[in-house]
Amino acid sequence: MVKYKRGHLYYPEVPVYKILDWTAERFPDRPAFLHPAKMTFKEFKEQVDKFATALKNLGVKKGDRVALYGPNLIQWEIAFYGISKAGGIVVPMNPLFKSHEVEYESVDSGAETMIVFQLMYPNVAAVKDKTKLKKIIVQEFGPKPEGTIGWTELMEKTKPDPPEYKYNAKEDLAALVYTSGTTGLPKGAMLTHYNLVSNVLQISQIFEVSEEDVAMTVLPLYHIYGMTCCMNAAVWTGAAQVVVPRFDVKEFCELIEKYKVTYSLCVPPIFLAVVRHLEDPNVKGYDWSDLKIFNNGAAPIPLDLLEKFDKLAKEKCNAQNVIVQHGWGLTEASPVVAVNPMYRRKMESQGTLLPDTFHKIIDIETSEELPEPGQVGELVVRGPQVMKGYWNRPEDTENAFWTDPKTGLKWLRTGDVAYIDEEGYEHLVDRLKEMIKYKGWSIAPAELEDLLFRNPHVFDAAVIGKPSTEPDVGQIPKAFIILKPESKGKVTEQDIIDWVAERIAAYKKIREVEFVESIPKTISGKILRRELIAQEKQKLGIK
Repeated sequence: MVKYKRGHLYYPEVPVYKILDWTAERFPDRPAFLHPAKMTFKEFKEQVDKFATALKNLGVKKGDRVALYGPNLIQWEIAFYGISKAGGIVVPMNPLFKSHEVEYESVDSGAETMIVFQLMYPNVAAVKDKTKLKKIIVQEFGPKPEGTIGWTELMEKTKPDPPEYKYNAKEDLAALVYTSGTTGLPKGAMLTHYNLVSNVLQISQIFEVSEEDVAMTVLPLYHIYGMTCCMNAAVWTGAAQVVVPRFDVKEFCELIEKYKVTYSLCVPPIFLAVVRHLEDPNVKGYDWSDLKIFNNGAAPIPLDLLEKFDKLAKEKCNAQNVIVQHGWGLTEASPVVAVNPMYRRKMESQGTLLPDTFHKIIDIETSEELPEPGQVGELVVRGPQVMKGYWNRPEDTENAFWTDPKTGLKWLRTGDVAYIDEEGYEHLVDRLKEMIKYKGWSIAPAELEDLLFRNPHVFDAAVIGKPSTEPDVGQIPKAFIILKPESKGKVTEQDIIDWVAERIAAYKKIREVEFVESIPKTISGKILRRELIAQEKQKLGIK
């Protein structure tokens, strides 16, 4: 079955920074940002031109990887477009990363330049000598660390004169966005300028937003969901942004009221936090009369939670026009594949395809196409938003695609077990990939296992996503560990949990450890995680 949605759009083959240039030309005096500071699109572009020039003066050339490591800030967005305009490839890093993770992505990407928020700089300093990093620009709030370049001084002394490169938008990379795999360490998804610009145009049509809208940018910008759906989509349409570095439910609710936010893209934990907040009898409510769209993505969400939010938003916040949406995507598709259209939502599904996007279901065992509606298999997709491949991983890139034997066309294997109903709505029912989904975050079991093997007490280990009974959690990382003989009785489960917590981002922490005598594996040595997951479900009484 091949579905084609909403006809053909025109996708300009331009570098991603052009979406800002064009908007600044159309709406120079309209606000690009309302919070935490006010800035027009003209001023935004001027700052980007300055930063692109500064990077050029520092020796950044077309194709250089430039790491961007910090929380949601206006400066983060200036840096993103500035890197693009300087010809660089953005390597966005999770602000929760610790030094071990900073080292891995810096080395794997080959980045020689980094922009880092000052609070995160110690994590960079600890591993700088193990990387190729030569130039580190610190977004400082005090005296800059020795040996670094201060953002403020750099911007003050630079006059805008950005370079002009010729781009092949379908081939030249705009970003390396790392995605967690289950058969190894995180891989850099090679997203071209064409991929990112195309997905922005696709989702802008679906969300039906314009320069009159106000966007809540609360999702982390390093993540492809926040980068594309919050930042790039707002910049393309000319919507003003309310940029929030860290989610706090009370502040979030107040900012929606204060700045008359019209749409917010969210994840299940935000929905749950807002529902619990509004259910509090001490909370009088807010004026959300301008709110039009509240969208969920990144992880599945219980329908009753969406219904509770919808009811409370209307009753307690006067959000009479709000439409609760749900869609899905993956980093390798820049990220959005399907969204429930506002004119006909089917919230038990992941929605219908974006424009110019196609899907098929193939048999999990034989990889043959399953043409009838309702047949369950692996979902494969095609569209202008699908990545070029994985950075420096030709074998992984080859395995990421399915070739249609009839046409020779390549389709991205999503790793999702799904079916397509008679109306073309996608229903994801399971995952072939064994990614752990914790509160909307994606965690690779293989990454945690790789770290555990460095512990001097661990002989063997397997990590799974243990189902959680809490609606906003999804799964928790649980480790099954075989201790070395000499360590038995000397090391506790909590010792292992604490050891991992010191070396990895907080959301990736192992939440539970069980010492075992054996770990189920295939003849070839692959961990049979499904057996471990089934055991945990049986203990919890989950079918």
